[in-house]
Amino acid sequence: MQGGYRLNTLIIFGVDTVAGSNLAESFSSSYHVIGICERNAPEIANCEILSGGAVTSQIGKLLDDLKPERLIDASSAGDSAWNPQATVGSEDQCQTSANLATACAERKIPFTLISSDAVLTGPWMFHEESSEECCTSIIGQRLLKLEQHVQAVSPEALIVRTHLFGWCQSTENTGWIEEMLEDMLRGKMNSQWSQPGYATPIIVSEFATILSRAFEENLTGLYHIAGAERVNRIQFARRLAQQFDICWYGSGTNTSHYTDAERRSFGCGESSLQTRAIRRELCVAMPTLAESTQVLCDQSQSVLFPMNREQPVSRAA
Repeated sequence: MQGGYRLNTLIIFGVDTVAGSNLAESFSSSYHVIGICERNAPEIANCEILSGGAVTSQIGKLLDDLKPERLIDASSAGDSAWNPQATVGSEDQCQTSANLATACAERKIPFTLISSDAVLTGPWMFHEESSEECCTSIIGQRLLKLEQHVQAVSPEALIVRTHLFGWCQSTENTGWIEEMLEDMLRGKMNSQWSQPGYATPIIVSEFATILSRAFEENLTGLYHIAGAERVNRIQFARRLAQQFDICWYGSGTNTSHYTDAERRSFGCGESSLQTRAIRRELCVAMPTLAESTQVLCDQSQSVLFPMNREQPVSRAA
């Protein structure tokens, strides 16, 4: 209950991911949010969290008991494809997501799947939803098959490809963004930042605002929601450093040593998304990277990233 009114129940599956936890926080003021995960459950204000294998393995019973008005599945692609620590598109995750979609379809519960931009690859620079330039990696193909399954069992489902980043809400792990900023404060250069690949990143909280509009308009089918700027890893890292006023530039990218096979790896191709369809449907603009990183910086004041300015910071070569 809020203000004398009962809030609709929203289940977020995969609340242990960056996408899931930040979506739960973003939607907590307008829904009764129930976050579900198998392990590493975060603590999120105004959200109910259920965790454990017994919970995630009984999907049908869970839905019958909780009777949600809507379900968001962020378990299979709930983090950036650029995050080397993230588990994205595993076989178990995708099977659970497929089961969720089927169970929701049987109960006529609106289902939203968060998918990854990295199912697509070059040579095209801004992929539309109909793009056939698909990543041939095992993970990419697995996520594409998941999308196809969701569309087959539930034509009324909403599938959103995106490239999300944000603060890690888990008390068990250090997040990718947090580790990047800590390395920058120490003047370190990480080889992952020079890997190939381009994307259009968007912070989860801004993504949630657009997704909420999509819910209001009852959108179904496949859409792209992403940032307005195309960047590679090193450009993304430099923009983060600039936003947080860290004296760090990093080395220039040197991709000449990457083979064609490496460029076809998941998250290492041209995955920038064309968002014309969602912009036309909702009459909204996608946030620039500067806007997303500004929101991230604003959130750090109250949440998550303690900026330790007493440490010596040097400019990396």
